[in-house]
Amino acid sequence: MRRIEVFIIAEGPTEQTFVRDILAPNMAVKGIFIHAALIGKSGHKGGDIRFERAKNDIGNFLKQRSDTYVSTMFDYFRIDSDWPGKEQIRSQTQSGAALPAAKKVELLEDATRWKIVENFGGNNADCRFIPYISMHEFEALLFSDPVVLAEKINVEPQRVQQILAEYTSPEEINDGPETAPSKRISALMNVEYRRKIAMGKTIAETIGIPAMRRSCPHFDQWLTTLEQL
Repeated sequence: MRRIEVFIIAEGPTEQTFVRDILAPNMAVKGIFIHAALIGKSGHKGGDIRFERAKNDIGNFLKQRSDTYVSTMFDYFRIDSDWPGKEQIRSQTQSGAALPAAKKVELLEDATRWKIVENFGGNNADCRFIPYISMHEFEALLFSDPVVLAEKINVEPQRVQQILAEYTSPEEINDGPETAPSKRISALMNVEYRRKIAMGKTIAETIGIPAMRRSCPHFDQWLTTLEQL
């Protein structure tokens, strides 16, 4: 079996921990070996994801070796307003109609891929770069199993179900400053969503990758792409 190696540049420690400790072991049994890297310089804590910073890191990984793949795990909620594709989203929502998450992420990832190929085409970026942007942030995955989430944050499952009933999938839970998935969890707990790394890992481990894939189509599409390398 050919050994496939993928470097995933993560937004912050929560995503890096998820990739390293939960996603990587799941994919390794399929011959896909994942390495988690944190965007930017040492000490970066996540958030405020700027394309120039991401572009430099992606380019560095593409240049290091010619036999690896590079991907990302950035929250839509956190990427800056100048990110490739953001202007297209703004122009398509000027009428007031909300774009579904699937359309927003399609515009963003296509524009991101094009920009990286434009800058690093000599490194086979068109074949080796696989952008992934979480809709609308990592914590959406934690809504894949409302019973598990409710148990871990000590609330009634119906309260989680009420949130999910508003959307077609956890990935559609929106990106408002008070309605993003992490903010929803804070509201359910009546306290700030603290110890995010440890709590996110514990909930994600209990839910498991298969359940996340069943509930979150874009997340599933990303992993399917990696499996087909």
